[in-house]
Order: sequence, then C-alpha cells, then structure tokens
Amino acid sequence: MKERLSPADKVFIAYVIILAVLILIVGEGIENRGLFLLGHAIAIALVVLLVKWLAPRLGEVGRVLRGWYGVGFIPATFKELEYLIPRLHSRDFDWQLAAIDYQIFGVHPTVWLERWLFPAVTEVLQILYATYYFYPVILGVMLWRKGWDERFHFWVFILMYGFYLSYLGYIAVPAIGPRFILADHQTVPLSGILFFETIRSTLDQMEGITRDCFPSGHTEITLLVLYYAYHFHRPTFKWFVVPCSAIIISTVYLRYHYVVDIAAGMLVAVFVVITAKPLYRFLGGREVSFK
Repeated sequence: MKERLSPADKVFIAYVIILAVLILIVGEGIENRGLFLLGHAIAIALVVLLVKWLAPRLGEVGRVLRGWYGVGFIPATFKELEYLIPRLHSRDFDWQLAAIDYQIFGVHPTVWLERWLFPAVTEVLQILYATYYFYPVILGVMLWRKGWDERFHFWVFILMYGFYLSYLGYIAVPAIGPRFILADHQTVPLSGILFFETIRSTLDQMEGITRDCFPSGHTEITLLVLYYAYHFHRPTFKWFVVPCSAIIISTVYLRYHYVVDIAAGMLVAVFVVITAKPLYRFLGGREVSFK
C-alpha cells in the first residue's frame, strides 16, 4: 500500500513553505538566510521520508512516530519565531492593540483588574496558565489509547491548523503584551504565594520574547480543546471545562494579553471549527464522526 501524506502533514508543509517564502521576500535582515531556507527544506524532506519510507518499516514505533511527530514540531516551529518575527516585521503593534482595549472599555483592562488582585488567585491562575500546554496532549493521548485513530489524526490536524494560523497572526501583528508595554501604568505588582515567580520566570525563559500576543493562542487552542473534547469524549470535557475556562481568564488577569487578543483568539477558533472538516476532506482525510 502506497503511503500518503496526511492532512496534518500537508498543513505542516504548507506552513513551512509560507514561512520560507516570507523569509525569501521580506527577510533581508536575517543573517544566514540561506541556512533558514535550507532548514525548512530539510524539515519538509524529513516529513516525506518519515511518511513514505521510515514509518512503514518500523512497525509500532513507526506508527507512534507517524502519529505524534507533528505535535513535537509545534514547539520547535514556535521557538524560531522569537528570532524571525522582528526580522520579518519591522514594528510592533502593542500600542494599537492597547488603544483598541482603551476605546472599548475606557480603561486599560489589566490596570482596572488591579482592584481584584489576590495572591492566592494569582498563584492558581499562573499554575493553570502553564498547564495550557498539557490539555491538547492529554486529549490526544485519550484518543490514541482508545484506538480512535481517525479522531486522533483529525485532532493532530486541528492542532497543527490552529497553531500555525496563530503563528501567522503573530507574524502579521507582532506584540509583546501589556505586562511590558503598560508596566508604567500598573501600580500594583502581581504576586503569588509559593510558585508564582518560579513558574513565570520559567515560562519567560522557555518562550522568550516571541511577540505572540495577537491572536491569543492560549484562548484559541483552549477553546478548540474544549470543543473537540465535548464532541469526542464528554467525560474529558467535564474535567477540562473549569481549568480551561480559568486559563482564558488568566491571559488578561496575568497581563499576558490584551482583551482584543482574546477576541481574536475566539474568532480564529471559530474559523478553525467551521473550516476544519471540509479542509480535512479536501486534503485527503476521511469523514470524522462527532457525537
């Protein structure tokens, strides 16, 4: 049987090609631009090699690699944005995003929230904010362990589609967030109880200054997790709904995002849900059953 590229494979390849085109056209400030282009070409070649030759010869190990490699590429492709975004786009849009919030609310939301700051709440929300990274994987593991292969592959496609749309948003509208831009406006510092500072500094070291505010990926992906957990496995949704809702609240409370970022993340999530099934079929995927 001839091995074919899956919809998730094609989404990854499309994103890598789009990024390579941007590097080629507007990436004059990128040192060793040719190496970046070569790296993206190698990434595509590795995916094709894995699908067409390696995975079919490795049995169960190959099946695991085939199913999960895309999830591993998501943080890797995110990390390169820290270097690429300021060299692909010469300006940030923080003050424009902050101005939209101010026009809507008559105040900067992160400043207004100072009256509701409590160390215990800050501690819990910071912990939950960090757990955002686990929920997509937990849902994938649940689908994998139950042997729901088509749902699992569709979910990996959703993750890659959702994440890479948000990455393109970061490139189009770079912003570092209100905790930096509005620092002079804030009069009450965020403080927790035990692990707040450790978690916050660890996340800063892992993510760097990536200009990843608009749209809010935390909002978009969390909503996608909730939507597909509800349709794929209702008990998982029931466990997820409270902490995932808190994650979305934490994005503004912890000063990571403007409210307009949250609205944009919601719109992207809705766009993904509306377009996912027809795009999945168009890219060669099978029909996926929902509850």
